[in-house]
Amino acid sequence: MSFTKILLTIAVIAIIWFGFKYLARVAEIRSRGGSRPAPGPARPEPAKPLGEDVQDMVKCRVCETWQPARTARSCGRGACPY
Repeated sequence: MSFTKILLTIAVIAIIWFGFKYLARVAEIRSRGGSRPAPGPARPEPAKPLGEDVQDMVKCRVCETWQPARTARSCGRGACPY
């Protein structure tokens, strides 16, 4: 027997083997009553309109850090305006 015939025979047996395993798995899923699991969201959530999560920022003159204007707190230095 030639080498190619042996490889072809092994390939055919492997295809049949994995085909039966696949069909058995499909039959098991159907017998449990479940179909494929529900996929996640198909598309990303739409972006929020501008201004909904936007906050005004203020810069501290002393330490030069930016903070939300509504909740600005002191940076702990003596000349801090907040």
